[in-house]
Amino acid sequence: MRSRILVLVVLIAFCLPCCPQTPARGDASPAAISELDLQSYQRELTRIEVASKNAKDLRELRRSLPDSWTVKNGDRIYHVPTKEISDALEEIERNPKKATAPAQLEARLNAMQQHAAGLALPSSGPNTAVAEGKLKKILDRAEFQAAVGPSTWDLIRARISRWILEHVIKLLRFLNISERTGNMIAWGVIFLAVVLLFYVVYGRLSKAAKGVRFRAEVEPASSDARQWVQEALAAADRGDFREAVHCAYWASVAHLEDIRILPRDRARTPRESLRLLEQHPKEQGLLQAITGSFELIWYGYRPASAAEWAGAKEQLEKMGCLQVSIAPTVPS
Repeated sequence: MRSRILVLVVLIAFCLPCCPQTPARGDASPAAISELDLQSYQRELTRIEVASKNAKDLRELRRSLPDSWTVKNGDRIYHVPTKEISDALEEIERNPKKATAPAQLEARLNAMQQHAAGLALPSSGPNTAVAEGKLKKILDRAEFQAAVGPSTWDLIRARISRWILEHVIKLLRFLNISERTGNMIAWGVIFLAVVLLFYVVYGRLSKAAKGVRFRAEVEPASSDARQWVQEALAAADRGDFREAVHCAYWASVAHLEDIRILPRDRARTPRESLRLLEQHPKEQGLLQAITGSFELIWYGYRPASAAEWAGAKEQLEKMGCLQVSIAPTVPS
């Protein structure tokens, strides 16, 4: 019996090294990593550009792409979608003889490389004077005027009240009033002082509430979408149509957030915003028109023209962000 067990152990010892080792599920290829620093992101773009020229590797290259890259550059984080690159690779794979698809993919990758190189340049830093000016304007608003500490008069009044209370207690002790009676009188004085204090505070708060209610009726709440529209019009007036289209896109998103069709989240990608509008086909169509032009101009670095700004402006008018402009007619 012992000999049989010994033979079985020897056989198991010889068989174990021959068993193939199963790779761990947690291992992932470097191409599938979605979180990159700026240098790794640039190397990934170069790898895709080189691999896209080999027709045999297109399917594996497309499968290796994540839905989006999370690029970290210092304290800032950028979300870069890969859908356009994946669609271009699929188009090249289906139509290898079509010359426009590889050229568009190469132009897209070059634009992304230039944008990444621009992010690598040192920033000039925030303008302290401008920031202080904005902070001063905010603190000068009426709603912040009451947010102050106790004044000198408030401190003096508190000291006077404490001094009177101390002398009242001394007077009661001098008149040989019983401890119980003295406590009742002292607590009565304290109660009256607290009531007086609450009355004064209530009066001030009532005045402040009336002022805030009046301002709320007279001054409408500022809209984020309206600010974006104003910046878009200002950029178009100075001939910066790229910035005008950029502001027009965010004006449309802010408008949809104001009317509660989109949730407020500025970390969303443009494609994510479109997917959230599946239950609102009209708004989805209007936003999709602006998004297509915005992505090509802003992320693709395609020069913007006055015609593209006119198209974006037309979509803003249809969406209700901008009043419809009517050209003056010549009287007959």
